[in-house]
Amino acid sequence: MSEQLTLNLGDLAAVAAAVRALGPLRSEYDMIRALQGGAYTLPQLYRIAELTGLADRPGGRERMNNGQLRYTRRVRAALYSAHRSGWAPRNGAGWLIEGTRESPRRALFVWLPDDPSQLELVLGEAWTILDQCDEPIDLVFADPPWALNRNDTSNSAYQRTYTRNHDKVVRGYQEVDPAEYADFTHRWVTAAAAAIRPGGYLAVVTGAQQAARVQVAAEDAGLTYVNSIAQPRKFGLRTTRRFVHQHWRILLACKGKLSSDRRTFHVLPEFPAGRNGGSYPVDVWPPLLENRRPGLLRYDNALPVDLPSRVIRSTTDEGDLVADPFNGGGSTAETCLRTRRRFYGGDSNTESLRYTMARILREVVPAITAARSTA
Repeated sequence: MSEQLTLNLGDLAAVAAAVRALGPLRSEYDMIRALQGGAYTLPQLYRIAELTGLADRPGGRERMNNGQLRYTRRVRAALYSAHRSGWAPRNGAGWLIEGTRESPRRALFVWLPDDPSQLELVLGEAWTILDQCDEPIDLVFADPPWALNRNDTSNSAYQRTYTRNHDKVVRGYQEVDPAEYADFTHRWVTAAAAAIRPGGYLAVVTGAQQAARVQVAAEDAGLTYVNSIAQPRKFGLRTTRRFVHQHWRILLACKGKLSSDRRTFHVLPEFPAGRNGGSYPVDVWPPLLENRRPGLLRYDNALPVDLPSRVIRSTTDEGDLVADPFNGGGSTAETCLRTRRRFYGGDSNTESLRYTMARILREVVPAITAARSTA
């Protein structure tokens, strides 16, 4: 993993004393600005807030629904606010980590001052991640496990059918027992439905074998069916005793009525042209290449970025909040960074968080910076 994930700080008490010496702190925002963009982990920022007395402001030590103290949320909100107003870490981009680099529990990404994106990663099960979100979500985009017995290396259908080199695959992929898949799906989809704002969306990427189960769970949770989208992919994984799976299925459901004024819908320019020359929003999308990353470290079964990009650009506006409780290889987080949406998500696999943090620093930030410099 990238060495850029190393964050540091000296004596917290000395830092807190220096911050207090600058004058009275009226808010967590004053504290963040006084620190002038140093590299701090979230627990260190919380400790500074305690040492400077900010945790004892009215309501600061009240517990929220997710069990956290209210002042810790104020610290994170102050980071967002300072970021939007021009503050950035000295090195330009970095992650504020709760936990350690080897075992992060939560991570907040801070980047250049002209970028409104907010990326936050949380370690946990999908329903827990969604329950802990601090605000209503505009879009929950998810690519959950498909219950293919991927962890059975001896005789599973997945291992017999698909031919793939796993030497450079990130460890720790969390599979679901097929016998428990219905309960698993119902639990996380119900949490997603509760977290989505009125007019917001749930978009779930599945194989055809699980699409019906996900749709039933979404409708049971009170969501309204919008579309079942076929996303063809070129050169699907070769099979020997069945037809090649050469498309993803995307269930799109919304919270509330289809006629709701709060439901966002954009027709994308890459859709086919209609008779009048404009884009025609068909439910069979232009094909995509697999996300192979030959010779590079990769996350098992990561989606190509163009897939979440199409869903996100169709159903949200810039600045909207997108959540992904199955972060995996971080394709959704990368898309949000590129399309100027805010991102909140996570995974039950620690390696998913570490891989996403390292790849965003090593690959995504340089690519976006280079694109801006040539624009």
